[in-house]
Amino acid sequence: MKTLISTLLIATCLAGCDNGPRSSDAASKTASEVHDVAWYLEHEVEHDETKRRCKANPGARRDTAECINADQAQKQIFVWGREEALRRSREGR
Repeated sequence: MKTLISTLLIATCLAGCDNGPRSSDAASKTASEVHDVAWYLEHEVEHDETKRRCKANPGARRDTAECINADQAQKQIFVWGREEALRRSREGR
């Protein structure tokens, strides 16, 4: 009986051990890298790099704020062109 209790106690303690990043660390890193649609309209090179990263791994990245914002910027560029999309973004349309 003591062996069973000791085993369960050790297993419970070890279950709390994790070498992965803490959720707050991962969230702060991700939050600092996310830009809004207007930023992507203003930064063409970074926009292209982000679109490339998102396209390279759509299963993992498609639903991230970074890829959604870059995709929305791309749609606005397609419809209005970069300069008009940027102008509309600055005017708040």
